[in-house]
Amino acid sequence: MTAAAPLPVVAGVDGSDVSVRAARFAAETALRRGAPLRLVHASLDVADLLGTRADRVLESVAASLRAACSPVRIEWVVEQGDPVDVLRSASAGAQLVVVGGQGAGGTNAPRVGATAATLTRSARSPVIVLPDNTTSIVVRGRRSVVVGVDGSTHGDAVLEFAFAEAATRHTDLVAVHTWRTVSPARFESDGPLIDWAAVRADEEKLLTDRLHGWQESRPDVVVREVIARGHAARSLLAAGLTAELLVIGQRRRGPWGTLRSTTRSVLRQATGPIAVVPITAGGHPSTDGAAR
Repeated sequence: MTAAAPLPVVAGVDGSDVSVRAARFAAETALRRGAPLRLVHASLDVADLLGTRADRVLESVAASLRAACSPVRIEWVVEQGDPVDVLRSASAGAQLVVVGGQGAGGTNAPRVGATAATLTRSARSPVIVLPDNTTSIVVRGRRSVVVGVDGSTHGDAVLEFAFAEAATRHTDLVAVHTWRTVSPARFESDGPLIDWAAVRADEEKLLTDRLHGWQESRPDVVVREVIARGHAARSLLAAGLTAELLVIGQRRRGPWGTLRSTTRSVLRQATGPIAVVPITAGGHPSTDGAAR
């Protein structure tokens, strides 16, 4: 029986510098995963689609990627339509989608524009966003995959993606768990004075327990645990400053959804690639849209 062909890695390309970098990132990801690469150009400009500009751009990008990432199989498609709609549709048959934070005509701030932000809350596969680093910190020699862990089983899809990325990249995984509040039960049992050392110990155990099964299944991945009290976005951004990839979850809230504040902050401020993994209430990858 012939094994099913792997789903492609999709890259949105509009000719901007950041989209070309995204295509290169996608090609390297496809090479590691043994998957084909599909370049997608979407436009509402009929003149652009009827002419040769889009094909020339994609042909040029594909040629450079073939030279750099052989033997990845590369194909491209030009479609008329809103880029978000086209890429969302493409995500249904993709391992993941890679886009630049700002496309052609975008401004330098914020580093993540409307297309990338909207796609991360509605795509049916994980989305990796490369920020526009023309005005931000540039880090050479990035290492580690960083993942946000909230302690619930809803994050299984996020951990699965993060461990797989760390394994294929042959790097370590930094698991960040942030907490801010204490449950009312602790007030009732301990009175007005809270044993913060005990609270931290509980949070450390929660993170260790969440990672235990994944570490057993991925013994090749070295895991470093980070516990922090405070804002999740700040902790993730700090841990991910020099990371190859920062992985966060996006819980589904309807077919279009809304980005939670942590996701918005990370997308706006991260200086490296951010992977947003769709999850449902049951903790599995979304199959009909994603949001958190």
